[in-house]
Amino acid sequence: MISEVDIQDWDRLDPAPLYSVRPKTYIEWMGVTYWFDHIDGKDCHCMAWDNTVIKISGSAVVRPLKQGEKK
Repeated sequence: MISEVDIQDWDRLDPAPLYSVRPKTYIEWMGVTYWFDHIDGKDCHCMAWDNTVIKISGSAVVRPLKQGEKK
């Protein structure tokens, strides 16, 4: 995984429900960046920077992150 410093320059996409975000993507939820791994029923498995697994509701509104164009 990349560091939190590296991801600061990434583009923040429009807010969307987590179930509509592609798995294996970085997301922001409630001001914190997570790695969204996969959907498991109504919850989604995400991981924090300290490798703590957190389950977020699939209907939670998040901001997907996308690596910007390199200049």
